Amino acid sequence: MCGRYLALSSPDALAEHFAVDEVKLEAGEPRYNVAPSTPVPAIIERDGTRRLGSLRWGFVPHWAKRLKGSPQPINARVESVATNKMFARAFARQRCLLPADGFYEWMDRGEGRRKQPFHIVDPDGQPLAFAGIWSVWRDPEAEEDADPLSSAAIITTDARGEMERIHHRMPVMLPASLWSDWLTADLDDVPHLADTVAALGPPNLVATGISDLVNNVRNDGPELLEPAELD
Repeated sequence: MCGRYLALSSPDALAEHFAVDEVKLEAGEPRYNVAPSTPVPAIIERDGTRRLGSLRWGFVPHWAKRLKGSPQPINARVESVATNKMFARAFARQRCLLPADGFYEWMDRGEGRRKQPFHIVDPDGQPLAFAGIWSVWRDPEAEEDADPLSSAAIITTDARGEMERIHHRMPVMLPASLWSDWLTADLDDVPHLADTVAALGPPNLVATGISDLVNNVRNDGPELLEPAELD
């Protein structure tokens, strides 16, 4: 799974890296501990225009009757995203890239021992492109002119390569060669898209053990990245 990650790159840097045409994301402070239910950078493409904006992390399907008490999953499994009632429509029509400057995962070290957090990055320091889906939800009880909620979930797959020793799942990280297909594939191509993504080889990653400061979402600074091994 993926439950925390980093968003350090500026909108300008992301726009250049991902060949974005239109930027609707304001610059902010680097985020070292991005948590669910917060706005995150996101890239979508419509009518040939690739846009960088933000989506709330925690998926709310368009048909949800209310926000409070509704499931808001942060991940969707690639094995079932095309058929799961909650995600199928978004997978068919509304896919996105969620840029990340690394992510965190926790290794289970057995009974009685604290889980070891790891900081996981591209070895060349490049942003990762998480495969995502997004949705627009409108509160049926709100005024007609109320702003809708646009939200997203990260697609996950079986762990491969470096990730296998840490956790059994990992986010789908798309190579640049698949960004356009992921963002623009039409309905006829969508069934093949899931198979292509599920068959991706192991990503090139570097994982470093860190302290459990990252466990608390209020901790959000570069000190989280200091190498450390728990007792």
